[in-house]
Amino acid sequence: LEVSGMSTMYSGPKALGRAIKDRVFEETGLIISAGLAPNKFLAKLASDLDKPDGLVVIPYGREKEILAPLPINRIWGVGPRTEKILKTGGFHLMRHIQALPDESSLIPHVGNQARRIWELANGIDDRPVETDRKIQSIGAEETYEEDLTDGSAIELEFRYFANRLSKRLRKRNLLGHTVSIKVRYDDFTTVSRQKRLDTPSDHEHVFFETALILWNKLMQDKTSKQPKGTKKDVEMLGATTKVKSRNSKYSSSKEITFMEPPGPIRLLGLTVSGLDEEVPMQDSLFESPQDETEDKLASVLDSLESKFGETVIMSGALWQRFHGDNGTRRKRSELKSAVDARGDAPSNTVGDISSNTADDTLSNTTDDTSANEDTKSTDKKELKKF
Repeated sequence: LEVSGMSTMYSGPKALGRAIKDRVFEETGLIISAGLAPNKFLAKLASDLDKPDGLVVIPYGREKEILAPLPINRIWGVGPRTEKILKTGGFHLMRHIQALPDESSLIPHVGNQARRIWELANGIDDRPVETDRKIQSIGAEETYEEDLTDGSAIELEFRYFANRLSKRLRKRNLLGHTVSIKVRYDDFTTVSRQKRLDTPSDHEHVFFETALILWNKLMQDKTSKQPKGTKKDVEMLGATTKVKSRNSKYSSSKEITFMEPPGPIRLLGLTVSGLDEEVPMQDSLFESPQDETEDKLASVLDSLESKFGETVIMSGALWQRFHGDNGTRRKRSELKSAVDARGDAPSNTVGDISSNTADDTLSNTTDDTSANEDTKSTDKKELKKF
């Protein structure tokens, strides 16, 4: 945030920082650390120095003094490889770089990064604060306390992510061109796949179906690379979902054969990128009543959630993801039996959209205001409010 001049409205920088922290907590219920400093680099560094609930102020004129004892890996952009190179050259702390009259002694070690590293070590950062920077992508991912081992649980996770992302796109009137998934196995191997959509979309079912297609591709690639004779048999899980781009001229229903994972999954993620503002389209002769109904339904659900909270309404599938017999989120080991039983869920009918399973129901469960929230599950207390 650009807060130049605002400290005069408070008793000092710390009072301003406390006001920001208090406002964030009141509005979102989140505890944050805050840093106030003369520039972006120092403010970010200050906020990292006392997590998770700290407040650090770096005053004008004391930048170098505060930076001096810190290790060089605190410099923005200095990763493990650059850190190793700098340490080989005798630069372990920021004060070692501050002792140089300019960046010339760093050039043999880090090349064209020398000027930036020297300036940041001395507390110099002239980058402006961009308050209206265009969003390039949105994503949701989660690291699991218990590794996922069955396809039913993984399918629910991708549906949950697709639900969150579609809602956030609608709120910002954005459409996404590309969908990508991220998977981390129990050995910490991380892989990803992406697919460009034929038509940009903000629709949950489009993202969900694409995620499952990418998952199957990933599983096929992984099993095909295993040594001959050691390949694990991959089971198939059938799923059916209605898939329609929000601005498309038609609706379609596709059978998705979902592949079981070859091993435990530690992390899953779904990202939509290539974002553009939604442009109103002329009504088409081919636009079906169901297309219009689905768009209206999404709008109504968004409105309900904004008024009554994120758990006021959700699909049967997402309800199973979060709720056990006592109304709290079930453990991942319990999800498979919940999904297997979903065919017994009550029918849901809204306009022309009807379903005998939880899979065909549009739903909206969360409206994240922070990228960091995308990695967290809905709080149990929030689920109990309703």
